[in-house]
Amino acid sequence: MDFLTKQSVTEFEQINRALENEGVHRLVGESDIKRLGEGAWHYAYLVEGDQLVLRIPKKFAYDQAVDFNRDQLTAEYGSTEAFYKIANQAEKGICPEYFRYFISEDLSYTVESYLGTTEGLERQTLQQSKQYGSEIGEFFRALEDIDPPFEGIGYLEVGGNGELKGGLDMDLSACIVEERGEYQGELDALLSSSYAFNKEKVTATGKELIPNRSIGREKRILTNQDTSPENLIFTRSGVKMIDPFPILYTGTSLAANHVFNYHTFFPTVYDTRRYAKGNYHHHVPLLRAHVDGFVDGYTQGSKQKQTDLHIEVFLKLVTMAHTHLELLQEETLTKEQIIRFGTKDQIEKRLRLYLIELENF
Repeated sequence: MDFLTKQSVTEFEQINRALENEGVHRLVGESDIKRLGEGAWHYAYLVEGDQLVLRIPKKFAYDQAVDFNRDQLTAEYGSTEAFYKIANQAEKGICPEYFRYFISEDLSYTVESYLGTTEGLERQTLQQSKQYGSEIGEFFRALEDIDPPFEGIGYLEVGGNGELKGGLDMDLSACIVEERGEYQGELDALLSSSYAFNKEKVTATGKELIPNRSIGREKRILTNQDTSPENLIFTRSGVKMIDPFPILYTGTSLAANHVFNYHTFFPTVYDTRRYAKGNYHHHVPLLRAHVDGFVDGYTQGSKQKQTDLHIEVFLKLVTMAHTHLELLQEETLTKEQIIRFGTKDQIEKRLRLYLIELENF
């Protein structure tokens, strides 16, 4: 295991250094190591006796060395701590209620409550998947009632005073209007591309939806951009959420991100190294049932909410298709781009699917 540290340490040593620093029981031997898996950036371990999860940052992510950056780790871990607190206000127990972190060049980690094992997609019925989706939809709606503890919008970063804030210092409504123009520009680029699709129909859809993007009805909240199945724990007592990617933005936009990912994105990236282990293309009916539940739980019968969400999902589809178009225009792809999106042949195949989705939207 290559950890983010200047020192040469074994896995057993680094785990015990973190546990000792936290004042919890050390491991007796290497056989006590309980690996929960790993993400792109962290190794995760179960501290069985204390029912905690320990995450230690990796030295390499997406096949590239990671440099120690105190401000980045502070923003990442501090925003996770803040999101967990707000999330548990919106729905008690949906996120770990215990969370601590430590950052140094020799030893960095987070430790949080262990929320149990997941049922996983493959063990869910359609009705269960819809129920889990409904729970998350209700949770996203509840987040919109809680004022954020930070200023600004966007991803969190460390400000000049050492406190966290959104990366953009601008009014939310002004940002939404500015983005509306950017989305139109992305759609125009797709329409002017050499790819054949029903451009007249897509143009008409864009003219109908983009100008009607919700502005005045939106409020600034702290929400979560990464609600992929690997970051959700599906239990008999309900769905739990871990390892968030917090962002200060509008609730409708991030609710649409969840819908788009489960309906369209995850089933189409099964051939990438980043998402292959999810086998999402084998679980399309479950993912679609999840979306149906989410939309019901989030909109709660409001026609206006349904319309606003529908428009935002269209914008997510536009920007993802445009991202793929831009990747195809790159002379060479970076290692991270290949891991996330695959080869150019895979990207082009996926782009064509998204263009069909735009036709049918």
